[in-house]
Amino acid sequence: MTLAYYYLVLINAAVCLAVAAAVFWRNRYQAVGPLMGLTMVGTAVWLFGFAQYFHTMGRAEEMSWARFTLTASMLINPMLFHSMCAYIEKQRRYAWWIAVSYLVAAVCIGLLWKGLVITGIKPSVIMDHYVRYNHVLYPLVGLHIAIWQIFGAGVLAHHAREAVGYKRTQLMYFIVAWFIVFLTTTAIMLPLEYNFNVPPFGFLVLPVNLGFLAYVMAKTRLADFNVVVARVLLHSVTLVVVVAASLLFIGGMTWVDPGFMNPEQIVFTVMLVVVIGLALAVGLPRLLPRAERMMQERMFGRRYGYQDALAGLVKELSLLQNVDEVLAKVATTLHDQMQLSRVLILMQDPLSGDYQLQAQSGLTQEQTDGMDLGENAPLVLWLRDNRDELVRDEMARRLPPQVARDLLPDIDRLQAAVCVPMILDDRLTGLIALGQKLGNEMFFVSDLRLLETLTTEVALAVKYRRMEDQIFRKNRLIELGTIGAGIAHEIRNPLASIRTFAQLLPDQMDDPEFKGEFSKLVLKDVDRITKVVESMLAFARPSQVSISDHSANDLIDEAIMLAQPRLKSKHIELTRNYHENPVIKVDRQQILQVLINLLNNAADALPDQGKIRVATGTRIMEGSEGNGNRRFGVIEVADNGPGIPPATRSRLFDPFFTTKKEGTGLGLSISQKITRDHGGVITVSSVVGKGTTFQVNLPLS
Repeated sequence: MTLAYYYLVLINAAVCLAVAAAVFWRNRYQAVGPLMGLTMVGTAVWLFGFAQYFHTMGRAEEMSWARFTLTASMLINPMLFHSMCAYIEKQRRYAWWIAVSYLVAAVCIGLLWKGLVITGIKPSVIMDHYVRYNHVLYPLVGLHIAIWQIFGAGVLAHHAREAVGYKRTQLMYFIVAWFIVFLTTTAIMLPLEYNFNVPPFGFLVLPVNLGFLAYVMAKTRLADFNVVVARVLLHSVTLVVVVAASLLFIGGMTWVDPGFMNPEQIVFTVMLVVVIGLALAVGLPRLLPRAERMMQERMFGRRYGYQDALAGLVKELSLLQNVDEVLAKVATTLHDQMQLSRVLILMQDPLSGDYQLQAQSGLTQEQTDGMDLGENAPLVLWLRDNRDELVRDEMARRLPPQVARDLLPDIDRLQAAVCVPMILDDRLTGLIALGQKLGNEMFFVSDLRLLETLTTEVALAVKYRRMEDQIFRKNRLIELGTIGAGIAHEIRNPLASIRTFAQLLPDQMDDPEFKGEFSKLVLKDVDRITKVVESMLAFARPSQVSISDHSANDLIDEAIMLAQPRLKSKHIELTRNYHENPVIKVDRQQILQVLINLLNNAADALPDQGKIRVATGTRIMEGSEGNGNRRFGVIEVADNGPGIPPATRSRLFDPFFTTKKEGTGLGLSISQKITRDHGGVITVSSVVGKGTTFQVNLPLS
C-alpha cells in the first residue's frame, strides 16, 4: 500500500508542475502568473519530498528528506498568500503582511535546520515513517502552515463581495478550489503529530483539485457557476441512486443468504455492475442534457429565461421587414432580457468603411454622439483579425499589455463589457457592444456562445434584407423603364395630332370649323396625356399607407355603392356571398381603389345583363415574405364573362398592358402594388368562355 501511495504522490507532483506551467503562461502579463507558477513549483517540490515518507531508506536519509519536505512546506504558504494578494492586485495594501509571512517562514526554516523543530523519526500506521516534532514549537509551525492560507482565502472572499463580473466568479472558483485542496491535504497532514492517523485519501483526488485550480487560473472564460453546480448535483444524485440500489440489492441478498459473497456471487455482482454501467453509458448521453436542463431551470430560472428569450429572438428575425427593425429588435431584446446597462450595434457603412451606430438601447440621444468607429480603429482591427468576442475582464490576462492599452480608449468610449463581432462572408460587417450586467454578473461561456450565434444570425438577416432592398430597387428601375416606354407609346399619337393641328393653325386661323375641331381634339388628347401621367405617378410614387382594422364586408359594400352607376348602366346582376366577415389591416381609401378597379374591370369585360359575384372569407397561404403559413382575409370578385386567354393572363399586371381601346394598362398594376404594400397579393384564375375570378388576399388584424 505504501508503495502505491509513493507513486500516487509522485504523480501529483508531476501534475503540479503542469499546473505551474499553465498558470504561468496564461497569466504571464500579470504579477500573479510568475508568483502562482513558483508556488505550484514549490508545491511540486513538497509533494516530491512527501512521497519519500512512503519509501524505505536509512535513518539519516529519512531525516534529510524530512527537513527538505518541511522547508518546502514552510515556504510555499507565504508564497501562496503572496499569490492570493497578487491575484486581486492588492500587493501594496497587504505588503506588510506579506513581509511578515516570509519573515515567519524564514524563522521557522532557521529553527528547522538548527534541529529545533524535528526531534527524530517515528513509525507510522499509514506511511513507512514520519517525523517526530518538538511539541513546544509544533503549534507555531502548524499555525504558520495553516494561517496564511486561511488569511489569504479571507482576503479573497472579502474582495469577491466587492468584485463584479468575471473577477467575482473567478474568485469564487478559486476559493472553492483552495478550500478543497486545503481540506484534502493540509487539514489531514497537521493532525498526524497528535496520532490522528487519517489515511491520506486527499492524494487520490488531488490531481482533480489541481486541475480545477489550473482551470480557474488559466481559463480565460469560465463556465457558468450555476451550470457547474447543477451538473455536479445531477451526477451526485445519479451516483447516490445507483449506489443505493446496489447496496440494497447486496444487503437484501446477504440477508437472504449470509454466505452470499462466495466466488460465484462475486462474479454475479461484477456482471450486475457491468450491466448497470453499460445502461448508464447508453442512457445518460440521451437523458443527461434534458435532466441537466430541468435542474438548471428549477434552480436558476431567471438566467435560463433570458437565454430562451435570446434563442427565440433568432427565430423572430426572419419575420422583420427591414434592417432597422432587425437591429432595433435585437438591441432592445438584449438590453431587456440580459439586464444590461446598454447595447450598441454598429454596422459598416459601405461607402466610407466606418462602423456607424445603427441601433442602441439604454442610451439617451445625447449619449449616442461620438459612438462611431473608424475603419482602422484598434477595436475594429482586433475584432477583424481575431474574429472572437472581446471581453473587457479578459484583456489583462489574454492580451499583451500594449495591445490592451491600444484597445482601452475604444472600449471606454463605448462603455462596453463585451464586444461581439459580426463576421459574414469572411469580413467584419458590424459589431455588438454590450454594457455591464446590472446584477454585476460576468458573461459566462454559455452567454458568449449564445451571443456568437445571435450575431451570426443578425448578420445573415441584415444581408438578406439588404439583398431584398437591392432587388426591390432593381425591380423599380425595370418598372420605371417599362413605364417610360409605355408613356412614350401612349403620348406619341396625341402629341402627333396636336403637332399637326398646331402646324395648320396659322393657315386656317379664320376657319370656324377648323377651330372647333382643333379645340375638341386638342382637349381630348391633353386629357389622355394627363390621365397617363397621373396613372404613372400613382404607380411610381411610394405609397403612404395608413393602416387600421376594417371589416372586409363593409369595404365591399362601400365599393359596390361607388361602382353602382356603371353596373346599372349595363344591367349587371351582382350577388354577395359573405362566408365570413374577416377584419383586415388596410388603408381604407387604397383598398377601396383596388376593389372599385376590379368591379369596373369585371363590368367592362361583361356584356349587358352579365353577372358579378363578390365573396369574402379566409384562407391559409404562404406568407408574402416566405415566412411559413399565414392566415389571410380574402375578397373575391368573379364574373361570368368571356374569360382571359392564358397568353394575356400572364401579362395582366404588367404596366401599360391593356386589351381595352381606351385603357392605360396601369389599373391592375397599381392595384397589385397597393395590395403588396399591405403585405398581400392579388391572384387571378380564368377559364375561357366561363369567366374570371380575382382574389385580393390581405393580412388579418
